[in-house]
Amino acid sequence: MTSQGSDAKDLAQALQAPQEAPARSGQSSVLQGKERSYTLVVLVNDRPGAVDRVVGLLRRRRASMQTLEQLRKIVDVRHIVNLLSEQAVARELALVKVNSKAENYAEIIELGHLFGAHTVDVTSGTITLEVTGSEEKVEKLVNELQKYGIREVARTGPVAITRGTGNS
Repeated sequence: MTSQGSDAKDLAQALQAPQEAPARSGQSSVLQGKERSYTLVVLVNDRPGAVDRVVGLLRRRRASMQTLEQLRKIVDVRHIVNLLSEQAVARELALVKVNSKAENYAEIIELGHLFGAHTVDVTSGTITLEVTGSEEKVEKLVNELQKYGIREVARTGPVAITRGTGNS
């Protein structure tokens, strides 16, 4: 809960999906290679369905900057802050289950350690690694593990919070 009242929740959503050329009306016309990421902090009234409406709008609109105007029209949205990358700390969590054999356990675990990953499960046929960090770091680890055969990947997507002591 925030200092704005016990009936409100902070919903921090890191918008890491790049803006693409429009597929339908109302979409952004950002050129390939000119994409940007945004982190929005959305203060929403604590009412049934409020967060669902916000998330639904972000998905439908592919989270373009035009979405900000649409978010402001949702009755339960009380406040929106668009944070610069310097104003937010964003991380992603991934669990990666990799095929393994006794002879390559140490190799896979060492590769995970190079990326700051922790081994969370080892069976006779798989190793599951937990990694947190930037989207790029997670992607690099997943790409490096491809040669062993990835069985499963579960990712949170980016999660963000404001830097320092600000309440933005």
